[in-house]
Amino acid sequence: MNKWISKAAMAAALAAASSTAMAMDGNFFINGEAAGSNVNIRNLENKDNTSMSGALRAGYLWNAGSISWGAEAGYVDLGKVTGSDNYAVYNVVGRYDPIHISIKTQGELLGGVFKLHYGDYGWFFSARGGWFHSHTSGRASDQLGLSSVSETRNGDGIYAGFGFGYDFTRHLGISINYDYYNSRANGIYSGHFNTGMYGGTLEYRF
Repeated sequence: MNKWISKAAMAAALAAASSTAMAMDGNFFINGEAAGSNVNIRNLENKDNTSMSGALRAGYLWNAGSISWGAEAGYVDLGKVTGSDNYAVYNVVGRYDPIHISIKTQGELLGGVFKLHYGDYGWFFSARGGWFHSHTSGRASDQLGLSSVSETRNGDGIYAGFGFGYDFTRHLGISINYDYYNSRANGIYSGHFNTGMYGGTLEYRF
C-alpha cells in the first residue's frame, strides 16, 4: 500500500512539474536607457552633472504567469561630474587654493532582473541588481594653474534599481527607472562614488 502511495505521490509531483514547465516560457531581450545622473561626492562644491548617462543591456527572461525573472549583462556610462574642492590644499601664502575635479565613470554589469506584470500586457514593476565593474577616470588641477594630475582606476562594486513601465505588446515596452551604482576607484579623490541614474528605457523582447 505504501508503495502505491509513493508511486502516486511521485506521479503527482511529476505532473505538477510538467504543468509548471509548460506554463513557463522564455525570451531574450535587449534594452537601451537614456538618463541623467547624480554623483554623491564628499566636499565637492559647484557640482555640475550636465553630461548625459545611459546603459545598454541584454539578457534572458523566464516567464510564469504574471512573474518574469532572469539574468542580464550590459554596459553603463554614468557620465561626467565636475566641481571644486575649496579646502583640499592650503598654499604657501596662507590661502586655500581651490582644486578643480573632473570624474567620469563607465563599466560592465552582470546581474539578475525581476518583473511583475499586471495582465498579459500593460503595466509592470521591475527590479534589478548585481555586480558592477567600473572604470573611473579622474583629473584634478588647481585653479592657479600650478599643477594637474590624472588617474584611471578599475574597481568592483554593486548596482541595484527599480522601474515602472508599460508593455505595448509581448515584444515591446517602455519604462522609467532609478538605478544606484557603487563604484570603486582607489587613488581617485575619495576612492568610491555612489551614483544615482534616472531615465527612460526602451526594451525589445524576442
